[in-house]
Amino acid sequence: MEKRQDEAIRRTSWQPDDLTDVFGSAVPAGRAPRVLGLFAHPDDEVFCVGGTIARCAGAGAVTAIVSLTQGEAGQIREASTATRRQLGSVRVKELDQSAAELGVDDVTCLDLGDGRLASLPFAVVAAAARTVIEQFQPDVIVTFGPDGGTGHPDHVTSCLATIEAIRDMPDPPRLLHASFPMAGPVIVDAIVEWLTAHPERFVGTSAFGHAFKLFTDGTSMLGVSADHLHVDWFPAGSFIVEQGEPACELFCILSGSVVVVVEQDDGQMSERGSFSAGCFFGEDGLATGLPRNAHVIARDDVTCLVLAPTQQNDRVAGRGPRAVVERSATSTTSTDRADVDDGFSIDVTPALDRKVAALAAHRSQYAMEPDLLPRSLLERLLGTEHFVVASVGNG
Repeated sequence: MEKRQDEAIRRTSWQPDDLTDVFGSAVPAGRAPRVLGLFAHPDDEVFCVGGTIARCAGAGAVTAIVSLTQGEAGQIREASTATRRQLGSVRVKELDQSAAELGVDDVTCLDLGDGRLASLPFAVVAAAARTVIEQFQPDVIVTFGPDGGTGHPDHVTSCLATIEAIRDMPDPPRLLHASFPMAGPVIVDAIVEWLTAHPERFVGTSAFGHAFKLFTDGTSMLGVSADHLHVDWFPAGSFIVEQGEPACELFCILSGSVVVVVEQDDGQMSERGSFSAGCFFGEDGLATGLPRNAHVIARDDVTCLVLAPTQQNDRVAGRGPRAVVERSATSTTSTDRADVDDGFSIDVTPALDRKVAALAAHRSQYAMEPDLLPRSLLERLLGTEHFVVASVGNG
């Protein structure tokens, strides 16, 4: 890592504002504070610490991101971005672009093997972590918590290796674990509010539907919301929604098209419109709490991302106005996650545009444009980052 030459100058302009929880007593005298994000894969940095590190950089801190692997075993969400053989090198470049969007000073991407960190000798991973820590000499390190966020073995190993790397340092850096306390059904609420706030109906595209699914997959995998998401397929001619039945789900069309039909008291049917890929339907009933006001019928084979605030028991669900909706009992908390009351939260909405741009830079993983999703959804899902102070460090 190249050492910055202007740290003393940057220290004189250091304005931590409400970032004091990040540094605690770890703010040095006479130079800019240094913040390191140490993770397993390119793109881990965005959800975990993207907004906070952007805010620290903007306040005058010297910042760095390290990925222990090149992410070559990850998904290829858009075929035009990479082949399997190219994916590792592509994701290294994506990490560089993401870091640039966040204002990060230094980026290091090691090649310890995506998906193989847990199978390597632990001392090897810990030594690699120690080397980059000694090179950058951070005052604060941010990494995953012991649960790895998603339970991914690479994530867990990156956390444990970081702890081991600083364990016997005479003056170890302050260590923060990214935390993901589960919220309520944030996605459904935010999308319904967004869709019903405008007089003109939102008309999406297949690209929007694809990006929306990838984004919701990522946030739900981290467990930051209690929404229930699944993909369902409906053959041509089938009733996806029936007029008069309880409104319990929101639908985003991923492929195919539907027709909206209103049934009169005498059974006559009149078509009121149609929707195709990237469009939503079902928001009116969720917003008002009233029964469905129309049938929605698959014009051709249709695939939908189905979102609900609570899990539906489809095995016993009835249809029509007399349907009784059975919901499975679910918990919106997880005992495996650190309670945010044991740590602190950082408002990253001032850096939200940079965080979203950094997310979009990982195009092989998130095939989206920065302005594709509604601001209200982004703020509610990405606008706050949570941390727990680890027991190892200078506290």
